[in-house]
Amino acid sequence: MDYLKAQFFCDFPLRLHPVSELFMNYYNEGRITTAEFLRYFSLPNSDYIDLAFCYVSMILSVPQFG
Repeated sequence: MDYLKAQFFCDFPLRLHPVSELFMNYYNEGRITTAEFLRYFSLPNSDYIDLAFCYVSMILSVPQFG
């Protein structure tokens, strides 16, 4: 699934913590692994733990085409 569509399905806050946003950008660009994303995304805000799992499950569950 496209990462913009995945953000729609998961309950993202209006504004992410800047560090979490940085790690999400790195993940979307393929610069960090899924395990690294799950570990680092929620460091500034533990409320993001479920959000990280939702986001990753949406990204990995639907194949991306072309």
